[in-house]
Amino acid sequence: MKFFNLFKKKDREVLKLACFDLDDTLCAMGPIQAETEALIAQMMHTDLHALHLRAKEHHAKTAHSIKSNSALEESKPTLTTILRTFNDVKRSHIHRDRDPILFSRQIWYKETLRQLNIKLSLTKLKELSVKYEKAYWDYLIPRLKLFPHTLETLRELKNQGMTLVCLTDSDGEKGIKLRRMAYLGLDAYFDFIITADDTKKNKPAIENWEYVLQHTGMRAAECMMVGDHPEIDLIMAKHCGFITVWTKEYLHSSEHFNYVDHEITDIKDVLKIVKKYQ
Repeated sequence: MKFFNLFKKKDREVLKLACFDLDDTLCAMGPIQAETEALIAQMMHTDLHALHLRAKEHHAKTAHSIKSNSALEESKPTLTTILRTFNDVKRSHIHRDRDPILFSRQIWYKETLRQLNIKLSLTKLKELSVKYEKAYWDYLIPRLKLFPHTLETLRELKNQGMTLVCLTDSDGEKGIKLRRMAYLGLDAYFDFIITADDTKKNKPAIENWEYVLQHTGMRAAECMMVGDHPEIDLIMAKHCGFITVWTKEYLHSSEHFNYVDHEITDIKDVLKIVKKYQ
């Protein structure tokens, strides 16, 4: 029996590539994202209140009827309405759209303003949506934090000669994701940073993992995919032949999936998994 086990281990593929998702896999995105969205909703509320006051002044000067002013008052959105509308827009896109550009916060805020039925010129609509996207990333990026042991884990994998790939969805354009990774100091560790802007399709489109194999020259059996969202990060990776690792460091779960090979609660446990395939 011992001889059989040794033969099986020797015959097994050696892992040469570790592929990581970014958000809530290497860094905590969820909490700061919610905080940022609340902040931008407050900014929108302030801006729309100012626009509302200007509209009221205009109506008063042009001697519009009381009925017209009443309708104007009803159209003023509350902070709760703004945040709820944005969340509805976000849910309509996130993990649904395959087109990378539709993960743009600028587009989400433009759609939010439209759904709030605010009468804005196209110029003003673009001006505000650009403003909110910039404020979103300017606030969020400096507050991002890596999970403990992230850099030391990547460093050890590099020291072992592993090829490291970051495979992540778009933020609307690749430059935003690269800016985030540079801030976190992650860019120095990855041999390849692949976003949906490169593959032209957001995860879980299988083209993402096919792109990894094509551009690294690796075979799927030599590769491992690590992610926090099984249905998005792992199911198609497994279909391609990757070893799959579900990291539950951000969101603990008692669920299990047959396409997940390993489950961890600390990113450093990736090192133990790699050791099993050497």
